[in-house]
Amino acid sequence: MAKHALQPIRVEVGNTLVRLRLTRPDRYNVLDTGTLTSIEDALAEGHHRDLPLLLEGEGDVFSVGADIAEMADFSSDDAVAYSRLGQRVADALERWPGVTVARLSGYALGTGLELALACDVLIGSSDVRLGLPGLAWALVPCLGGLRRLSCRLPAEMCSDLFLGGEVLEAQRALELGLLDRLSDGPVDRFVAGLSEFTPAAVSAVRGIRLDRQGEIDRASEAELFAQPFASGECQKRLKKLLAG
Repeated sequence: MAKHALQPIRVEVGNTLVRLRLTRPDRYNVLDTGTLTSIEDALAEGHHRDLPLLLEGEGDVFSVGADIAEMADFSSDDAVAYSRLGQRVADALERWPGVTVARLSGYALGTGLELALACDVLIGSSDVRLGLPGLAWALVPCLGGLRRLSCRLPAEMCSDLFLGGEVLEAQRALELGLLDRLSDGPVDRFVAGLSEFTPAAVSAVRGIRLDRQGEIDRASEAELFAQPFASGECQKRLKKLLAG
């Protein structure tokens, strides 16, 4: 399997799948600006784009989401730029011609969950925890995650996850439809089996979900995300969190 070293991610291209792995387990695979930029570049390179894509995290955690240390120093313009970058990455996943699979373990939180929701299939380990707990720090979803979440969960559950900061355990997420299946073992064989689907077939099936999802107002989402940064409230809360 050919390897393309793109830190803080690694891309491996095989005969039956493309693996895109977040490779900062020491930082719980945070999605900082550098990581999102690396993912955007990797998806744009288009190595064997007709193959299924497996998105996963190295270590015991998929991703805890944004890097709060980075965001604690954001201006409102920085926040808008981060949101638009993340939106482009999520959109690129939805344009990948092959089936996209997110393999989630440990935690998939905040923008980590938002990124996974752009994939066609979500597979979770039995210990995974999923949620959007950022509101306590004045962080709101900024990668189109709420609109994508509404395709999988009832409206009241979306509100619980966002407004209540609820974090779902794996079995509950499976029962609700947030996860498509559970697996504690390798999923390569399952993902490789999806290579038989043509881009046209993938597009047709994916189109059903995208029609239900509707158009995401990306500009408004980015501006809403930036508002607490403009007031300074978000930075204040994040710095208090970092101070312990």
